[in-house]
Amino acid sequence: MGKYSEYFLVHENMLICNTCSWAIPKPKDCTTSSLLHHLRKKHPDLYSSFKDREDRTKYERATAAERALALAHGLKRIWKSEPEAGPEPSQPKRPNCKAGSSFASEATIWEPPHRERMDNIEKAITQLLCTATLPPSFVESPGFRNLITVISPRFHLKPRVHFTENSLSALYEEYTTKIRTMLNSALFVSFSTDVRALPNSDELLLTFTIHFIDDRMVPRFATVSANLIRELPTPDETRALLAKALNSFVISQEKVHILVEHWPIPSVTTASYVKHMSDFSQKLQKAIDEGLKLVLNGNDSFFAQMKQIAPKVWKGDMEKRFRNCSRLCRISTGASGNRMCWNCLYVLLCRLLEQKNSLAFVLVEANSDKSPLDSSQWERIREIVDVLKPIDFAIGLVKHRHFTPISVVIPLYKVIVRQLREDTTSLSDVREAICVALEESMAGCEDQDELYLATLVDPRFRAAYFAGDKRQEFLEKLEEMAFLPVENPAQGAEANVEDCSNPFVAFRKFEPPSITTPSNLSKIEAGTRALSELEDYLSHDPSFVTDPYEFWQNDVNSAKYPLTKKLALKYLSAPGISMDCQSLLSRLESINSGLHSSWEPDELEKVLFLHHNILTFGF
Repeated sequence: MGKYSEYFLVHENMLICNTCSWAIPKPKDCTTSSLLHHLRKKHPDLYSSFKDREDRTKYERATAAERALALAHGLKRIWKSEPEAGPEPSQPKRPNCKAGSSFASEATIWEPPHRERMDNIEKAITQLLCTATLPPSFVESPGFRNLITVISPRFHLKPRVHFTENSLSALYEEYTTKIRTMLNSALFVSFSTDVRALPNSDELLLTFTIHFIDDRMVPRFATVSANLIRELPTPDETRALLAKALNSFVISQEKVHILVEHWPIPSVTTASYVKHMSDFSQKLQKAIDEGLKLVLNGNDSFFAQMKQIAPKVWKGDMEKRFRNCSRLCRISTGASGNRMCWNCLYVLLCRLLEQKNSLAFVLVEANSDKSPLDSSQWERIREIVDVLKPIDFAIGLVKHRHFTPISVVIPLYKVIVRQLREDTTSLSDVREAICVALEESMAGCEDQDELYLATLVDPRFRAAYFAGDKRQEFLEKLEEMAFLPVENPAQGAEANVEDCSNPFVAFRKFEPPSITTPSNLSKIEAGTRALSELEDYLSHDPSFVTDPYEFWQNDVNSAKYPLTKKLALKYLSAPGISMDCQSLLSRLESINSGLHSSWEPDELEKVLFLHHNILTFGF
């Protein structure tokens, strides 16, 4: 990536824009013209700063080369001007050309030290410690010191105490301020909590993430806290984390919309000002587990066998493939740890069927004392794939880059149930068990305003996925939006100075009017506006190919449906299913339990906070 690494994230074979989450396959010829074109068209401010920095770099390189060349010629002229004869007892030594060349090259490479450059190197070292979750003793290791000496010999490497006490705090404050500034422009925010099992460790990583839609109608997220824990957090701990996030980032309670929990625990009551909701992914996982019990007869050895085969299929890519699975592997099954999440199981089984013939030889060679998969096991794999395929297909259609809003929950639930019940080719009892379990967990979902209002303001769904008519509830919410104050920028209009000595002005100011009905008029006007907007919005058919955020980013749609857009800013901010951004940006394999002994508790919290947010917002 080179000079584009600040603006784009590399994930597998995709390049993802850090600003707008635009993604493109990595070019096979390694060209970067498409990245430059994206910056020029979509982010002109970033493009201008990028060009300025590139021009400045070219100028500095040219200037350094000219200095080195002038220095080399100057040494040559000085040597030629020395007298060749004289009474001196010893002849002046002829300068060594090789030494002069070395001196010139040093003048070219090592520029005079600048305070800004030294600060940038120190900041980069701190970012390295956080993104790779290294112990602070790393800065004192001989290998790292040698690396700094080679790269920048003039840089004075400070002791690790300086990095833990000063550099880490300064970097933490920088990213905290950046997130706080972004949140100031958000009208509503939502929170989500996630728990992930660390590889080869008994500890869990608890992350607390805030979600919001910025002023360009782009969904954004930031990690506001990250901690290593031994067991699932209690409701009191969740409330404490929420209160700490609100205080740290100066978020008013009126802005908070909903808290979504991404781990399999029963619903609990959090703070009174925040509504709580369980993640749809967990409900779907439990429903699929109920169905798979019928085909596996409660025998977890099948999952253990699949995990043994997985390294043969993915080889060195094992950790990356199962990063999503680490959320549920131990949490949902306790000590057994053999269960894997359904989407990882589906991907693995599909890969097995694709490589069935070649895999048979690999299994025979690797397990000479064990028999490979027999025909009945291959048939079981095929049947499980047939059951999970429509679920995976439906979720793939509604996923929105790294963020899937809560508006997809009701349509996704209804489509999955319908798809499973329509197909009766195999394992019909398993399909029905999944449907029944999912219906039980989703009972009453159409009565939750967080779900049905989010679905209504999503142009992909609108009112097409409800059993009853939701127009009246929708109209009431639109009327509420009409009474919300609109934060307009300060106007530069001239102040209207009135003469209070004028009796007409004095009468108007100090005598109450005889008839005042502003509240009634405003209520009637709000109801009329809301009804007109509702009828126009719902008269259009849903368009599944429409991006909900691009739809509301459009100026025409914003002008036609201003009240509905206010609802969209609120209800489309909450995540509906477990986020891919966590698996993309959190390097779980680099986090280990040894960090407790390397960092103080408050320092470790800052390191984990920066570990996520540096990878989210860039260096």
